[in-house]
Amino acid sequence: MTQVNARPETPSYEDLPIEAILPETSLLITVPVLQRWCSVTETLRRDHFDSKYSIEQDGLDEALISGSWSQAHIHQLLFNWVGPDGWVWKVSQKNAAHVFVGETLTFSAQVTDKYAKEGRGSVEVDHGLRKQDGSIPVPGQATLVLPLRGGRPVPYPFVPPVQ
Repeated sequence: MTQVNARPETPSYEDLPIEAILPETSLLITVPVLQRWCSVTETLRRDHFDSKYSIEQDGLDEALISGSWSQAHIHQLLFNWVGPDGWVWKVSQKNAAHVFVGETLTFSAQVTDKYAKEGRGSVEVDHGLRKQDGSIPVPGQATLVLPLRGGRPVPYPFVPPVQ
């Protein structure tokens, strides 16, 4: 498998062989991280920011991340990776297991398929948030649209090709 290096510019479609691994990013989940998220998004469920409440009232191990936090985090990482000239077209995820405060999550993604259509390249990736024990409680897939080397730019806003 090929490891793709992080770059500030948009990668071209040709830069990504199938099985390429996108750069990983890790984040320690802390109560302040979750409190900021809950404040900004007006997520008022205490189990997402109050450890004592989560343990005593809900019987959880700790406060847990919300599905909308993981969704926003994954989207942001994909948008950052495709750079200013790429487009994150489709993203799906499954919140398959709890993720608690104190865990370090690593975002990872691997190219599973790619195809060129209408002068631009589409890249399919499997992505996920991986816990320290290797499990992936938030798996998903995404379709990224990238310019072809020497081709026309991906338009903004992106209008998907007719299927």
